[in-house]
Amino acid sequence: MQKILLPILVAITMLNFVKVSAQEEIDLNSALIDSSLVKNANAVVLSEEVTIEIKSVNSITTKVKKIITVLNKYGDRYADSYEIFDQSRRIKKISAIFYDHEGKQIKKFKKSDFIDRSMIDSGELFDDTRILYINYTAIGYPYTMVFESEIENSTTAFIRPWKPISSNYLSTQKSTYTISNPRELSLKVKEANFENYDIDTRKNGDSTIYSIVNIPSKEPEVLSPMGDDIFPSVNVALTTFVLEGVRGTAVDWKSLGKWMYEELLRDRDQLPQETIDEVAKLVEGAKTKKEKAKLIYEYVQEKTRYISVQLGIGGWMPFLASDVDRLGYGDCKALTNYTKAILESQEIPSYYTVVFAKRRKDIDPDFTSIQGNHVILNIPDKEEDIWLECTSQTAPFNFIGDFTDDRNVLIVKPEGGEIKRTKKYEPEENTFLTQATVHLKADTSMKASIEEISKGLEYDKRYGIQFMPPKDQKLYNKKKWGYINNLEVNSIQLKDDKDDIQFIENINVSSRNYAKKVGNRLLVIPNVFSCDQINLPKYENRTTPFLISKGYINTDEYVIHLPEGYVLNNLPEKKMLESEFGKYTYELEKIDESKIKFKRYLKIIDGTFPKEKYEEYRKFRSEIKKIDKSKIILKQV
Repeated sequence: MQKILLPILVAITMLNFVKVSAQEEIDLNSALIDSSLVKNANAVVLSEEVTIEIKSVNSITTKVKKIITVLNKYGDRYADSYEIFDQSRRIKKISAIFYDHEGKQIKKFKKSDFIDRSMIDSGELFDDTRILYINYTAIGYPYTMVFESEIENSTTAFIRPWKPISSNYLSTQKSTYTISNPRELSLKVKEANFENYDIDTRKNGDSTIYSIVNIPSKEPEVLSPMGDDIFPSVNVALTTFVLEGVRGTAVDWKSLGKWMYEELLRDRDQLPQETIDEVAKLVEGAKTKKEKAKLIYEYVQEKTRYISVQLGIGGWMPFLASDVDRLGYGDCKALTNYTKAILESQEIPSYYTVVFAKRRKDIDPDFTSIQGNHVILNIPDKEEDIWLECTSQTAPFNFIGDFTDDRNVLIVKPEGGEIKRTKKYEPEENTFLTQATVHLKADTSMKASIEEISKGLEYDKRYGIQFMPPKDQKLYNKKKWGYINNLEVNSIQLKDDKDDIQFIENINVSSRNYAKKVGNRLLVIPNVFSCDQINLPKYENRTTPFLISKGYINTDEYVIHLPEGYVLNNLPEKKMLESEFGKYTYELEKIDESKIKFKRYLKIIDGTFPKEKYEEYRKFRSEIKKIDKSKIILKQV
């Protein structure tokens, strides 16, 4: 009897295992995952194998096998069972198998079970990219997914990088990345952030293999740099590549920029003569290049609108300028090329510029490859370069805000590419001035008229308020001053001064019980409108440096009218804090028996600081918050 049952038991047990390689199998019973990997994790990558085979300058095969255990509903997003494809990217194989917490198979998806749909999203007009994906709804946790795919790509300008730590709350038991280059094509490899990790790198014939094991999940830390700046990665690029059938060269930035100009931009700047004549008439009264450029930028803003288009040599070639002129729309590439064409028709040279937009990320000057996700325009000027965001119908001339500020970009010129840095907005440029007249009443109520003037990145943060419905404008301000009891926003007037690039808000507010009555005294917080709400957590063992991404200066000055029959009991001493992170002052002045003046100044300096400095910064902000809430005593006379 035992001789019959034993093979059956072995077969049943083996159902829990998945073969990773000829030498290795993984038990899918989630109870066996090391506790150090489960702690603080929403999912655990049991195994990830990415193999890149560079067959030729126009052929790369990418194989992926990923085994991931999802521990709870927050980990579902890591079970990314999809692949993207287009005319140059073919999905040879794709499958996904799901297992329960014991390792028993729940559901199997073969290629024909995957859903095929276009990648066109809202705001997009054209996109020839498609996606194969599955819809799987978890019936319980934990569960495990085994996902496999094989992609053949005739576009070799982009090679999948290695990012073994892709997110917080995600542990990695093992991740392996193999680059196979049997034809020994000229290859660039950039390893980053290896110093704090035990990464095994080895050669095996024509292959280079990277692997890492047992990386516990990372909990996010406030003000931490982006993952690309702290987590390990390997980026790979061919010196000679193919993009949608077009061969290119990236020996250095000069050669890559020259290729981009010749293959993507050349002869795409032709305009109808009537448009050239119309613009010439528009700028004939302007005296300087900058004045002409401003008129042209505003002309394009009025005439065109932004819409995403992902066609033309892998989505990298812009529409013809003549088509944008006729249709009145385009994506960032098309609108930038169109603006460039109009400027050059008036003998104003400008340069198509590739950039990483939104989050602050540099084009890596030490790794020549096609990078970036957006395009802006550069106009060289004697005093300072002019930068234009050509997709915005509302941004002022020569204002790029934090969407593309202070980062390395690639300037594309006919003679080749050049790395430049976009404008950095210094703290002294990012100002927010609040002036107010405040009337306090004996019944504890308050009325105030406020003027707020924002400039620089503070302008960028606020000028969009004008496009909100009036109801939402009021809600925005009520939320901003949420610490004021029973606040009512009675009126709002807004002015967007695009010439001086400043946004002015005039607001009237009231509160039924701003002050607190104690016997015959009133307790009042004189800092009515700028109480710091930042609450930074304390870390016993912080692991990352901290980043203050934006420096700024906030200045407040209020004239506070005291309630009739009340006087200020004692005038508090001026308070001042100063550190390498900035400066803060807080003071009250007596104007006369019925009025006092409140003044506050806060300067924050941007930069990346070592983790050891975080606690000092936390205490600096905590002390500011404490002082901001200081009360004064008004005594009845």
